Amino acid sequence: MCLPVFAPLGTALLGGTVTGTAAAAAGTMSILGPLAQGMLTIGAQGQQASMQAEAQKRATIAENARYSQQVSAMRKQQATESLRLAQEVSAANRASMEAMARKEVAAAEGGISLGSASFLAEMRDLERQVGEHNYAIQQNQYLADQAYEMRARDLGLQTQQNYININKPIATPNVLGTMLGAATTSLGTYADAKQLQARQLSSAPTTTTTTTG
Repeated sequence: MCLPVFAPLGTALLGGTVTGTAAAAAGTMSILGPLAQGMLTIGAQGQQASMQAEAQKRATIAENARYSQQVSAMRKQQATESLRLAQEVSAANRASMEAMARKEVAAAEGGISLGSASFLAEMRDLERQVGEHNYAIQQNQYLADQAYEMRARDLGLQTQQNYININKPIATPNVLGTMLGAATTSLGTYADAKQLQARQLSSAPTTTTTTTG
Protein backbone atom coordinates (compact mmCIF):
# COMPACT_ATOMS: atom_id res chain seq x y z
CA MET A 1 0.00 0.00 0.00
CA CYS A 2 1.26 3.45 -0.84
CA LEU A 3 -0.24 6.86 -0.24
CA PRO A 4 0.66 9.63 -2.71
CA VAL A 5 0.64 12.16 0.10
CA PHE A 6 3.87 10.59 1.42
CA ALA A 7 5.62 10.70 -1.98
CA PRO A 8 7.65 13.87 -1.17
CA LEU A 9 8.92 12.21 2.01
CA GLY A 10 9.88 9.11 0.05
CA THR A 11 11.69 11.21 -2.50
CA ALA A 12 13.62 12.95 0.28
CA LEU A 13 14.51 9.67 2.02
CA LEU A 14 15.71 8.16 -1.27
CA GLY A 15 18.05 11.01 -2.02
CA GLY A 16 15.76 13.12 -4.16
CA THR A 17 16.21 10.98 -7.27
CA VAL A 18 13.07 8.81 -7.04
CA THR A 19 9.57 10.09 -7.58
CA GLY A 20 6.13 8.75 -8.33
CA THR A 21 4.83 5.43 -7.04
CA ALA A 22 8.19 4.26 -5.72
CA ALA A 23 8.59 7.43 -3.69
CA ALA A 24 5.02 7.14 -2.40
CA ALA A 25 5.66 3.53 -1.35
CA ALA A 26 8.89 4.44 0.43
CA GLY A 27 7.27 7.36 2.20
CA THR A 28 4.25 5.30 3.23
CA MET A 29 6.41 2.48 4.62
CA SER A 30 8.60 4.91 6.55
CA ILE A 31 5.58 6.42 8.30
CA LEU A 32 3.07 3.57 8.56
CA GLY A 33 5.59 0.71 8.75
CA PRO A 34 6.44 1.19 12.46
CA LEU A 35 2.72 1.45 13.30
CA ALA A 36 1.97 -1.79 11.43
CA GLN A 37 4.90 -3.51 13.13
CA GLY A 38 3.60 -2.30 16.48
CA MET A 39 0.20 -3.85 15.79
CA LEU A 40 1.85 -7.13 14.78
CA THR A 41 3.87 -7.09 18.01
CA ILE A 42 0.74 -6.53 20.08
CA GLY A 43 -1.01 -9.40 18.30
CA ALA A 44 1.93 -11.73 18.91
CA GLN A 45 2.06 -10.75 22.59
CA GLY A 46 -1.66 -11.41 22.94
CA GLN A 47 -1.33 -14.82 21.30
CA GLN A 48 1.57 -15.70 23.58
CA ALA A 49 -0.44 -14.67 26.64
CA SER A 50 -3.38 -16.81 25.53
CA MET A 51 -1.14 -19.82 24.96
CA GLN A 52 0.47 -19.39 28.38
CA ALA A 53 -2.93 -19.10 30.07
CA GLU A 54 -4.12 -22.29 28.40
CA ALA A 55 -0.92 -24.10 29.41
CA GLN A 56 -1.40 -22.95 33.01
CA LYS A 57 -4.98 -24.17 32.96
CA ARG A 58 -3.96 -27.64 31.78
CA ALA A 59 -1.11 -27.82 34.30
CA THR A 60 -3.44 -26.79 37.13
CA ILE A 61 -5.93 -29.52 36.19
CA ALA A 62 -3.10 -32.07 36.12
CA GLU A 63 -1.86 -30.88 39.52
CA ASN A 64 -5.38 -31.22 40.97
CA ALA A 65 -5.56 -34.78 39.67
CA ARG A 66 -2.13 -35.62 41.07
CA TYR A 67 -3.02 -34.25 44.52
CA SER A 68 -6.39 -36.02 44.62
CA GLN A 69 -4.83 -39.31 43.57
CA GLN A 70 -2.10 -39.12 46.19
CA VAL A 71 -4.49 -38.15 48.98
CA SER A 72 -6.94 -40.88 47.98
CA ALA A 73 -4.19 -43.51 47.97
CA MET A 74 -2.93 -42.32 51.35
CA ARG A 75 -6.40 -42.36 52.94
CA LYS A 76 -7.01 -45.84 51.55
CA GLN A 77 -3.76 -47.01 53.10
CA GLN A 78 -4.72 -45.35 56.39
CA ALA A 79 -8.13 -47.04 56.39
CA THR A 80 -6.53 -50.43 55.65
CA GLU A 81 -4.09 -49.97 58.53
CA SER A 82 -6.87 -48.92 60.91
CA LEU A 83 -8.93 -51.96 59.96
CA ARG A 84 -5.97 -54.27 60.52
CA LEU A 85 -5.30 -52.85 63.98
CA ALA A 86 -8.99 -53.02 64.90
CA GLN A 87 -9.07 -56.67 63.85
CA GLU A 88 -5.96 -57.29 65.93
CA VAL A 89 -7.64 -55.81 69.00
CA SER A 90 -10.76 -57.86 68.39
CA ALA A 91 -8.70 -61.02 67.99
CA ALA A 92 -6.79 -60.30 71.22
CA ASN A 93 -10.04 -59.76 73.16
CA ARG A 94 -11.50 -62.94 71.73
CA ALA A 95 -8.39 -64.93 72.59
CA SER A 96 -8.45 -63.54 76.12
CA MET A 97 -12.08 -64.52 76.65
CA GLU A 98 -11.37 -68.00 75.34
CA ALA A 99 -8.36 -68.33 77.66
CA MET A 100 -10.44 -67.23 80.62
CA ALA A 101 -13.14 -69.72 79.71
CA ARG A 102 -10.59 -72.54 79.53
CA LYS A 103 -9.13 -71.56 82.90
CA GLU A 104 -12.61 -71.53 84.44
CA VAL A 105 -13.26 -75.03 83.09
CA ALA A 106 -9.88 -76.26 84.28
CA ALA A 107 -10.40 -74.71 87.69
CA ALA A 108 -13.84 -76.27 88.04
CA GLU A 109 -12.52 -79.66 86.97
CA GLY A 110 -9.61 -79.33 89.41
CA GLY A 111 -11.84 -78.37 92.28
CA ILE A 112 -10.47 -74.85 92.47
CA SER A 113 -12.89 -72.18 93.58
CA LEU A 114 -13.49 -69.47 90.97
CA GLY A 115 -13.40 -66.99 93.83
CA SER A 116 -10.07 -68.09 95.16
CA ALA A 117 -7.21 -65.63 95.30
CA SER A 118 -5.04 -67.67 92.96
CA PHE A 119 -7.74 -68.00 90.32
CA LEU A 120 -8.65 -64.31 90.49
CA ALA A 121 -4.96 -63.42 90.22
CA GLU A 122 -4.69 -65.47 87.01
CA MET A 123 -7.77 -63.71 85.59
CA ARG A 124 -6.37 -60.30 86.44
CA ASP A 125 -3.05 -61.23 84.85
CA LEU A 126 -4.85 -62.21 81.64
CA GLU A 127 -6.82 -58.96 81.66
CA ARG A 128 -3.61 -57.00 82.24
CA GLN A 129 -1.87 -58.67 79.33
CA VAL A 130 -4.78 -58.00 77.00
CA GLY A 131 -5.04 -54.41 78.20
CA GLU A 132 -1.35 -53.77 77.62
CA HIS A 133 -1.57 -55.36 74.19
CA ASN A 134 -4.58 -53.29 73.20
CA TYR A 135 -3.04 -50.10 74.59
CA ALA A 136 0.08 -50.68 72.49
CA ILE A 137 -2.11 -51.12 69.42
CA GLN A 138 -4.02 -47.93 70.20
CA GLN A 139 -0.75 -46.04 70.56
CA ASN A 140 0.44 -47.40 67.24
CA GLN A 141 -2.85 -46.34 65.69
CA TYR A 142 -2.50 -42.83 67.14
CA LEU A 143 1.08 -42.46 65.89
CA ALA A 144 0.13 -43.81 62.47
CA ASP A 145 -2.78 -41.37 62.21
CA GLN A 146 -0.49 -38.49 63.18
CA ALA A 147 1.97 -39.53 60.48
CA TYR A 148 -0.81 -39.71 57.89
CA GLU A 149 -2.05 -36.24 58.85
CA MET A 150 1.46 -34.83 58.52
CA ARG A 151 1.76 -36.42 55.09
CA ALA A 152 -1.61 -34.94 54.09
CA ARG A 153 -0.46 -31.51 55.26
CA ASP A 154 2.82 -31.82 53.36
CA LEU A 155 0.94 -32.85 50.22
CA GLY A 156 -1.30 -29.81 50.57
CA LEU A 157 1.65 -27.45 51.06
CA GLN A 158 3.49 -28.95 48.10
CA THR A 159 0.39 -28.60 45.95
CA GLN A 160 -0.01 -24.97 46.94
CA GLN A 161 3.61 -24.30 45.99
CA ASN A 162 3.07 -26.08 42.69
CA TYR A 163 0.03 -23.88 42.04
CA ILE A 164 2.19 -20.80 42.64
CA ASN A 165 4.91 -22.10 40.32
CA ILE A 166 2.37 -23.00 37.62
CA ASN A 167 0.22 -19.88 37.71
CA LYS A 168 2.86 -17.20 37.48
CA PRO A 169 1.68 -13.76 36.28
CA ILE A 170 1.17 -13.59 32.53
CA ALA A 171 2.56 -10.59 30.71
CA THR A 172 -0.25 -8.84 28.85
CA PRO A 173 0.32 -6.91 25.62
CA ASN A 174 1.73 -3.44 26.26
CA VAL A 175 -0.57 -1.71 23.81
CA LEU A 176 0.10 1.84 24.94
CA GLY A 177 3.87 1.49 25.21
CA THR A 178 4.20 -0.36 21.90
CA MET A 179 2.07 2.10 19.94
CA LEU A 180 3.74 5.11 21.56
CA GLY A 181 7.12 3.68 20.54
CA ALA A 182 5.87 3.08 17.00
CA ALA A 183 4.42 6.59 16.79
CA THR A 184 7.67 8.07 18.08
CA THR A 185 9.60 6.21 15.40
CA SER A 186 7.20 7.38 12.69
CA LEU A 187 7.37 10.98 13.87
CA GLY A 188 11.16 10.80 14.00
CA THR A 189 11.28 9.46 10.46
CA TYR A 190 8.88 12.18 9.34
CA ALA A 191 11.02 14.88 10.93
CA ASP A 192 14.21 13.49 9.37
CA ALA A 193 12.55 13.31 5.98
CA LYS A 194 11.35 16.90 6.21
CA GLN A 195 14.87 18.04 7.08
CA LEU A 196 16.29 16.12 4.12
CA GLN A 197 13.63 17.59 1.88
CA ALA A 198 14.45 21.10 3.07
CA ARG A 199 18.18 20.62 2.48
CA GLN A 200 17.57 19.16 -0.96
CA LEU A 201 15.38 22.10 -1.92
CA SER A 202 17.90 24.62 -0.61
CA SER A 203 20.77 23.01 -2.50
CA ALA A 204 18.90 22.67 -5.77
CA PRO A 205 20.29 24.94 -8.57
CA THR A 206 18.22 28.00 -9.33
CA THR A 207 17.44 29.16 -12.86
CA THR A 208 17.62 32.90 -13.68
CA THR A 209 15.96 34.54 -16.67
CA THR A 210 17.67 37.48 -18.44
CA THR A 211 15.45 40.01 -20.17
CA THR A 212 16.88 42.10 -23.06
CA GLY A 213 15.35 45.35 -24.11
